[in-house]
Parts: sequence; C-alpha cells; structure tokens
Amino acid sequence: KKIGLQFQGWEEYISKLDELGGSTTVKKAVEEALIESKKHVNPLIEKSMGKLPAGGRYSTGGTKESIDKENKVEWEGMTGSIKVGFDFSKSGIKSILLMQGTKVNGTPRMKPVSGLKSAIYGAKTQKEIAEIQEKVLSDVIKRVMEG
Repeated sequence: KKIGLQFQGWEEYISKLDELGGSTTVKKAVEEALIESKKHVNPLIEKSMGKLPAGGRYSTGGTKESIDKENKVEWEGMTGSIKVGFDFSKSGIKSILLMQGTKVNGTPRMKPVSGLKSAIYGAKTQKEIAEIQEKVLSDVIKRVMEG
C-alpha cells in the first residue's frame, strides 16, 4: 500500500507552505509527514506479526523481515507517496494470506493474523496518521515563519 497526505484540509497547509517557501519547502514538508506516518505504522505491523497462527511455529521470519522499512518518498508530478506494509518481492503472497486468512472450498482454514490488516488499513491507524501528518505540516509552517 502507498499512503499520501490524508487529513482533511491538507490542501490549505500545502498552499500556505507554497506561499511561505515555494515548492522545495512543500516537498520537504510532505516527505517529512509521510516518513513520520510510516514510522508510526511499521511498529504496529511488527507488533501484529507476534500473533501468527500456531503461535508462529511455522514461521521462518521471512514475512516479518519483508516489512518495508525504506523511507523513500516517491513523486509523480507534485504528488508524493510512501510505501507501507510488506515488500511483496520478498514475502510474496504470504503477507496477503496473513492479513486475509485462507479458505478452502469456502471453509475458513486459517484465520487472519489479529490486528495485522488494521495496523495498515484500520480506521484508528488512518486517524492517527492524519493527526501525525497535520502536526508535521503545522510544525514546518511554524519553523518557516519563525525563520
């Protein structure tokens, strides 16, 4: 999953940052907000990985090791985003199966890992990310205004 700015009113913050410092300031502020968002989500994912099926008896640790830890913001024009979750080139389908659970002929075989999906997609996490992003952008505006 990729996340971008997701709090209500972010457009006004970006406009103010652009007015105060131009596109370079906007880009730095967005990158800081996205990286801080990821720093909040990754420990939630890691904590959930402690609740693997069968107490983790069948785990080799590969899926946990595939949690994307790279703090690289990707830009498409003036839209920044950062990858959050698992690096599928390392974990393959395992991370999806852990989030969704498995079924055979419609019968559940393995329950999803408790809290894993909500660590990334949950309403509480999304609210916390929005608060982090708003605070970061507000702090950057304050720093720029104070010189």
